[in-house]
Amino acid sequence: MTHILRLHLSILAAVLLAISVMGQGRTSVATRILESAVKAATVDPDGRAMLGTAKEFDLEKRDGRWYAGAAVLVNEDLLDEQGLEELGARIGSRMDGIMSLRFPVDRIQELAQVPGIRYIDTGFPMSPDLEHSIRDTRADSVHAGLGGLYTGYNGNGVVIAVIDWGFDYTHPVFRDSSLSELRLTRAWDQNKNAGPNPSGYDFGTEYVGTDELLAAGEDTLYVFGPGSHGTHVAGIAGGNGAGTVNMGTAPGAELIFVSLRRDPASFIDAINWIREHAESVDKPFVVNMSFGSHMGPHDGTLLQNQAMDQMAGPGRVFVGSAGNNGTGNFHIKHTFNSPTDLLRTVIEYGTVADLWGQAVAIWGEPGSSFGIRLIIADGSNSTVHETEYHYTQDEPSVTDTVVLAVGDTIIMRLHGEQASMLNGKPNMVLEVRRTVSRKVVLEVVEASGEMHLWNVMRLPNRFTNWGVAFGSNYPGSLGGDNSYALGEPAGVGSSVITVASHRAEQISPVGNLIYGHRSSFSSRGPTVDGRTKPDISAPGEVVRSSVNSFDPGTSNAPLTVEFEGVEYPFQSYSGTSMSAPAVTGVVALLLEVNPWLTADDVKTILKETARLDQHTGEIGPDGDLAWGWGKVNALAAVRTAFLFTSMPEISVEPDDVLIYPNPTEGMVHVTGFAPSHVRVFSSAGAMVLERSFAQDGTAASLDLRGLDGGAYLLEMVGDQRAVIKRIVIQ
Repeated sequence: MTHILRLHLSILAAVLLAISVMGQGRTSVATRILESAVKAATVDPDGRAMLGTAKEFDLEKRDGRWYAGAAVLVNEDLLDEQGLEELGARIGSRMDGIMSLRFPVDRIQELAQVPGIRYIDTGFPMSPDLEHSIRDTRADSVHAGLGGLYTGYNGNGVVIAVIDWGFDYTHPVFRDSSLSELRLTRAWDQNKNAGPNPSGYDFGTEYVGTDELLAAGEDTLYVFGPGSHGTHVAGIAGGNGAGTVNMGTAPGAELIFVSLRRDPASFIDAINWIREHAESVDKPFVVNMSFGSHMGPHDGTLLQNQAMDQMAGPGRVFVGSAGNNGTGNFHIKHTFNSPTDLLRTVIEYGTVADLWGQAVAIWGEPGSSFGIRLIIADGSNSTVHETEYHYTQDEPSVTDTVVLAVGDTIIMRLHGEQASMLNGKPNMVLEVRRTVSRKVVLEVVEASGEMHLWNVMRLPNRFTNWGVAFGSNYPGSLGGDNSYALGEPAGVGSSVITVASHRAEQISPVGNLIYGHRSSFSSRGPTVDGRTKPDISAPGEVVRSSVNSFDPGTSNAPLTVEFEGVEYPFQSYSGTSMSAPAVTGVVALLLEVNPWLTADDVKTILKETARLDQHTGEIGPDGDLAWGWGKVNALAAVRTAFLFTSMPEISVEPDDVLIYPNPTEGMVHVTGFAPSHVRVFSSAGAMVLERSFAQDGTAASLDLRGLDGGAYLLEMVGDQRAVIKRIVIQ
């Protein structure tokens, strides 16, 4: 078949597909991968294969049947709830057009035909993004009430919710400053089915109150094995340090934990459970998400992101890690300019001991289509084997095993759809295993417009978020890059504050300021739909925090504290998993000052008060794809949030107010606003200058010639309005 004929057929198929989608339920590529795995496992007579599939896809066994969780697009007016019940499906959380659903895995096709079901996405399971932090963020000044604050703030009256794995409920850092009262008030272990379930949900185990939490001790061992990730993350966000210097950013906040099942339905249920609790105690909340995946479109359209977009608002804020793929060239962006244009790249492989193979996510442009094949080559680039082409318009679900020689086998699994209901984009997920070091070349043909690809390691029991480079060591092939490397959902969500990582500044033994550089592992943006991400940076490199006393891996921790006869450990970890909770704690401080700040308010405050230095360089109004808008500055941010509480109107970097010249060598002039009072704060949060003016309606001038060079924050208060502007002194 010629390229031109195939192109015409693809256009016709796309039109017919668009017509058919309006009248029937649809399943995502992730759902088809699950369906294929279940079908393959059920032919195993002893059932062991199904147990492995259940572990990989977070399936739950109930009354002798295996259930999966999915996020579902629905038309509520047409939804046949009786039909769902007859299939054994169970509805969980409901939002506007989105709900969580648990259903028997052998009924996927029937479920897709139930009236009102528009799209079913079981999703790709997510994975974690693996003392000087407080000083670097200036949170210590907020705790002490310095920098012109009227009092200190520590997150009191705010709920910090941590969605993660590996929690030690008994660790003393989760108590109050006197170590007498547990600030951790409840936890939902979604992976433990002994119950009792939380009210309104029919899975997992909820612990409420000190007695139940201390009796439980820790959450359930999970697919990641014994771990401390959640304990470490929570300690950074809201730990009290337990008498050590390793204090979290908001040590007075109420804490609640969710041990996530990793599927989209469980995530939507988790944030709904968090919202319900916060409303029941009449507190604002901030959610920390230090995990991600790279199998989606990276454009903010996942149903998890849509759910957060709906929920974010006054006193409801989400914070997430950017990801740890800053050094791996695991992404490709390519624009196809003609029907005969093609893309070739080499799929490189990871080196972990339990590697199954590689998984490649491929997303095209709405209205387009594409085909792929594999070329297997030897060390001299001679072709050993070529697969047939598979095209998105055929919506393939293929498992192909090719034996090239004794002990030399290629296994290819491929699933695709012509147009995702979420964004209209054709997409495929390719999984490839090799048993010897043959070169695996991916060829993409008959595409148009822009395409993105991501290459990550595939373990026997799960997809990971560990990127592996695309290679160019084959004729005509294209290597990868490290852009568009933010994980999903937290790295790309419109309503999420996405956090990059840097090494916290320290004072060396001889008195020099050291570190402060960007962490090489910290993922870069932008999002596929062109938004600048990350939003802000915080310390995430070599951060010491609490770890799980039940985790055997912490038995040789370099620091422990004794509490009630038990040694509780602290260790240093690195990753954007560590930088995100530092910002989560800062958000809790802002919400303590002003619980009605919206998610957009908080994001704006953090951006406009961000700290710049020699490591960040100058960052313009559009932000930076590695740093966001700079380093988080808790003191400047809390001061700005305080003005939100005391002024009818506050403007951060308003266009109608001009400070010139900026940068300046000393004298500056203000137009568009007549301040009665001006205070100038250094990037460290210290007030360095204060001036009052007669309000005669004229422009104000300010002499800054006595200040050192650097970035400063100007707080200008006038009649019924406050203005925050940033200025640089040369």
